[in-house]
Amino acid sequence: MIKIKFGGNPLDLLIDGIPEGVITQFYGEHATGKTTICLMCCKYSLLRDKKSVFIDTEGGFSPKRLSLMGVKNLEEIIVFQPRDYATQQQSVAKLEKIMSTRIGFVCVDSLVSLYRLEGYDHKKRTELARQLGNDLLILSRIARDFNIPLVITNQVYDDVSGSKEKVPIGGEVLKYWSKLIVKLEKEEQNNNKRKATLLRHPYKKEGESVYYDIGDPGIIDASF
Repeated sequence: MIKIKFGGNPLDLLIDGIPEGVITQFYGEHATGKTTICLMCCKYSLLRDKKSVFIDTEGGFSPKRLSLMGVKNLEEIIVFQPRDYATQQQSVAKLEKIMSTRIGFVCVDSLVSLYRLEGYDHKKRTELARQLGNDLLILSRIARDFNIPLVITNQVYDDVSGSKEKVPIGGEVLKYWSKLIVKLEKEEQNNNKRKATLLRHPYKKEGESVYYDIGDPGIIDASF
């Protein structure tokens, strides 16, 4: 399997496609396009006659949205919809068992939402962090062993230090396992405009940004 490219849209210019063999992380607040990116990756994997796996922890998987993107063979997308962190772990473990060369893309959208709901005290958070690390180990192994693109999405919270910066959840655990990281955000002056910033990449310059919109086809060029 080779990297997934979107046909020259702003994300292609920024990251040169979703690479195979490693975990790519997109993080940002609500409505910045994280789920849209996952759906687009499913589409382009299907165009290569490969199945996709979508682990949907937030209810964002949308057959209607895929139809607007031109996807017709929805049965080729395997969907898991865990409702708590225990069933999310079970989904990741089952994924490893069903993996085959017929699957060309995997995503978890989002990896951390159920983790957040259950991390209500220090002891629980410590145990959940260990379990999260194990999930990432399995996902990394899947990406590497089957040489496929694998995407996780992540949420953000306000920096308690007083900075306006949004901080990704999961801290160093997610950062360690993600070999490509992109921050997605809304423009303060115009919430219809979004900005993607490259924070980690194997070979491209980090810190560069592009602007984009979200339309029926998915991520599209920003219209100023």
